[in-house]
Amino acid sequence: MAFTNLPLRYIVEHPRYLELFLSKRLNPELGFDALALDAFSTEWHRKTARIFQEAGLTCAVHLPFFDLHPGSLDPKIRRATQDRLLHAMDTASMYEPAHFIAHLDYNSLTYAHFEDAWLENSLATWLLVLEHAGRVPLFLENVFETGPKHHVQVLTALEGRIKACLDLGHWHCFGKGRERGNLKDWLATLDPFIGHLHLHDNDGSSDQHLGLGRGSIPWHTLRAWLEKREAPVTVTFEPHTEEDFLTTEAYLREHPEYRIG
Repeated sequence: MAFTNLPLRYIVEHPRYLELFLSKRLNPELGFDALALDAFSTEWHRKTARIFQEAGLTCAVHLPFFDLHPGSLDPKIRRATQDRLLHAMDTASMYEPAHFIAHLDYNSLTYAHFEDAWLENSLATWLLVLEHAGRVPLFLENVFETGPKHHVQVLTALEGRIKACLDLGHWHCFGKGRERGNLKDWLATLDPFIGHLHLHDNDGSSDQHLGLGRGSIPWHTLRAWLEKREAPVTVTFEPHTEEDFLTTEAYLREHPEYRIG
């Protein structure tokens, strides 16, 4: 199944995006943040969820991540992170989500000398989130990680109860993928864990969230991996503008062999 990212705040700030999703019948991966959780009423969420449900669209949910640190060494920060994640999941239940996405949040600049403590704290947070998720699948996304090691540690310890969301745009810029050219290594290492993909493009300099084909990500490498993989994988396309969405749409029409979405 394929989804397209839609921050909930966009429905209020840019109403045309809701019309775009409805007219093109796009399944939304809804981005939850502090504004959506604290400023939008319960009735607003119920009404918005009903719009998607009545349109026959399937929603997924990207949990909050700004200023959140699931493996924080500070117990107060970690508790605040857990509270925010659980609050988001409670609200998200109105949308009957197909899956949750959260950020693993390992950053070597912060945790390089505290890896064991980070891992222990992370596992405690994800076990709590997992219990709260019930039957809804949870995927942990890479952002600033420069290798798959920490995903493997966490997901192995959780014995397959959570899977990975590989974000190719983040790999390419934050993970130094453009410099290292190591997408095959990431795919090979994470292959047993990957359940979902986030797809957007960039030139390696920053997290530009361009339409597919507008940057320099080696999409042919992903295509080759998908062709060999037997286990199913779902996808979210993450353009940040309508123009980049249309670019992605055109790219997929022109490259049906990629089988992504």
